[in-house]
Amino acid sequence: MAIKLFTIDQDEVINSEFITGKTNYDYALKHFLPLIDRLEIQRKGQDPKFYGRLESDILKGCIMPPITLAFVGLKVIDKNLSIIQELINSEIENAFILDGLQRLRTLQRAANNKEYTIDMNRPVFVNILLCDSMDKLLYRMITLNNGQKPMTARHQIEIIASNVYDFSNSTITIQTEKHKSKKVIPGAFKQADFIKAYLAFLSKSINIDNAKIIEGKMDELIADKILDTNIKEQAVEFTQVIDLIDRFTITNPYIKKWFQNVNNLIGFSSAISNSFQSIFKLEGIEFDQHIRIFEKAFEYFDVSKIRVGDIRRKTLSYFIRNFEELRDLDDINLVDVLSQEI
Repeated sequence: MAIKLFTIDQDEVINSEFITGKTNYDYALKHFLPLIDRLEIQRKGQDPKFYGRLESDILKGCIMPPITLAFVGLKVIDKNLSIIQELINSEIENAFILDGLQRLRTLQRAANNKEYTIDMNRPVFVNILLCDSMDKLLYRMITLNNGQKPMTARHQIEIIASNVYDFSNSTITIQTEKHKSKKVIPGAFKQADFIKAYLAFLSKSINIDNAKIIEGKMDELIADKILDTNIKEQAVEFTQVIDLIDRFTITNPYIKKWFQNVNNLIGFSSAISNSFQSIFKLEGIEFDQHIRIFEKAFEYFDVSKIRVGDIRRKTLSYFIRNFEELRDLDDINLVDVLSQEI
């Protein structure tokens, strides 16, 4: 039994189709379970004892809460349910599980239980989201996460770390900590730094890794900031930011090294949504000139009296956010403006 669809509606917040449907245990185990390892975005498996009651209920014939699937970039031209149903079933290997990971693992254990035989035709209800961007999908994941609490920052980090953003067509070389332990790639960006940049981009904040705040509360603050953004009105996607950084660094070693400073990457990413169109129009040499003026202005700060990393993030974020207003200032006038922001 493939997935049979019932309804299609529009999620107006993330501008996505929201579809309801149904399949059965057999299809879910064959087609949903492989999605668990497609990307390492989901939480690690919990201790089976936490889901012992659900396993017992499955064996007795319960109806599980719906599994939520998501597709990114799957275009729907005709909203005829039969056509969409055929499309979703043909593209199921490109979906990933938004909610219900632990339920699927529990279903698998129940199916493998040697003492009982479950009816593989029992129903599994599904909700399906068709999103046009990963950024909007992440927003929905935060609000959805078990329907109870915001997703932790670490969970968000895992999303990016699992190659949601594909750098294969980019000149930017990204190196994970796992691969770094084997062999260092000269000139490579740290994947963890781009993860932080993404969090800064989504939350429009430089305060994404404050060690002075309890970790759990930091997670909540980040999630709240992301939820406070008007995701539907967000005109810039992080993929565009990556492409912009790629363009500026491809032939400019100075700018590449500049972006490899994580505080620069975070400060830039937190504010670029506000001035993307202006900065996008710059030639690489023009961006280089503006950054050199910023750096010359920054040198006037007394490093013995400031927290350099924090002030770099804050002043750069202000500079990028207000780029149109500040772009023509020289270093003396720029530092005067920036000094009022710290």
